[in-house]
Amino acid sequence: MGRMMWHHACMTTYPSNQAAQFSPSGASILVPPGIPLRPVVKGWARVRADQVAALEESQEVIATLRVEYAETTGRFEVAAFGLDRAEHPLEVSGAFFRTVQVHAIAKQAIPAAVPSWAISLTRLRSLRSRGGLKSFPEFTLSDADEMLLTALIYRIAEISGENPAQAVADSIGLKQRTATNWIARARAAGYMTSTEHSAAARRLAAAISPFQSQHLSEQMDDSNARNHIPADDIRALVEREDVAAAKAIEREKSRGND
Repeated sequence: MGRMMWHHACMTTYPSNQAAQFSPSGASILVPPGIPLRPVVKGWARVRADQVAALEESQEVIATLRVEYAETTGRFEVAAFGLDRAEHPLEVSGAFFRTVQVHAIAKQAIPAAVPSWAISLTRLRSLRSRGGLKSFPEFTLSDADEMLLTALIYRIAEISGENPAQAVADSIGLKQRTATNWIARARAAGYMTSTEHSAAARRLAAAISPFQSQHLSEQMDDSNARNHIPADDIRALVEREDVAAAKAIEREKSRGND
């Protein structure tokens, strides 16, 4: 059963078995190098002390938010943000609000705005710990795909309000100077301004997905070694969570089309 809380003068349900829920809306727009976006995402997320310094470790609050894509800045901006103290005896005061990492929390909504094939691209920076995509011996790309991948990573980071050049370096496994050169090549070839690369972008995203799966498998093996948890149990759990997350995203997008 979800807890019932007052929000915006009406009763709102936040299911206790969900960490967040976001719904995209608005007619899809196409941004370079060919990424379809829903321009508005709204919803809520549970946040804890790592994103709200005023909270104790055992406490959480509900953040309600709406982000909107601004063509003038080329990224999603926080259009509305609020907090519900849930069941905890605390006051959401100005001093409390100053301890909230608003943008870090709002970034959680952005994956709901991109198509399912592009969600994996939003997670590429997790490969930084192992040296990026270049740490996989099987990772090879043509010059055209190198420039397209660079543009995809750059634009998704830019859309999310992150440092795009650093995202390229972390995701692919490049030194900062090399990443800057790759970005310049992609820009000169028109990948940063053209929206005609959707089909190639989908193909490329599918091609790099196995590397992320391998990285996840290695992380699970490390966890198994540390915690003595059967690897098969961890893999089964992650697979169920991935399937559930994908279904939830598609369900929210379907609702946004209604």
